[in-house]
Amino acid sequence: MPAIPETKTAWTNGVDALNSTNLNAYVRDPIKFLMNPPRAKLRQIAIQTLTTSVLTPITFTAETVDTDVDGIGGHSTSTNTSRYTARYPGWYQASGGVSFGNVSTGIRLLRWAINGSNVAGTDVLLNPVNGNTTRMPARTELVPLDVGDYVELMAQQTTGANLNTVVSAEEQSSMNVLWVGLL
Repeated sequence: MPAIPETKTAWTNGVDALNSTNLNAYVRDPIKFLMNPPRAKLRQIAIQTLTTSVLTPITFTAETVDTDVDGIGGHSTSTNTSRYTARYPGWYQASGGVSFGNVSTGIRLLRWAINGSNVAGTDVLLNPVNGNTTRMPARTELVPLDVGDYVELMAQQTTGANLNTVVSAEEQSSMNVLWVGLL
């Protein structure tokens, strides 16, 4: 996995010559990383069925953007589509939301998970109103990820039956992830 470019705090005569290689490594590359940090905007374009009372990762099979300084990104639209996997260690800002189908019973819950484990303090609960589509934002959270760790947006519903997410031109569940700083 790639490393975050490091900066030198001091130059040593004879060891670190002031040349293009060192300037690129110690100045250009860290600036490039900061100007193009890892980020993704993921969307759900296929309906997902949520079983009642089961906490389920939301799947995202479309990307508006998924990039980093290497141009690779941390999400796949074909494998583990619910995950954004960190290629660089750091604090990531995670945000998003889910559109639930129009059933007025039960509750809806969203929470963040890292490597399949709940992130404490991220639960959002909502009682649907009037049987309309429920659009529910997740908390915007800072999550610490090391290389290979992944973050997921989890959802649960308690209608007593299966409930679908809603996918249309106006409504799509989404997840946004942005690297914001070192651990």
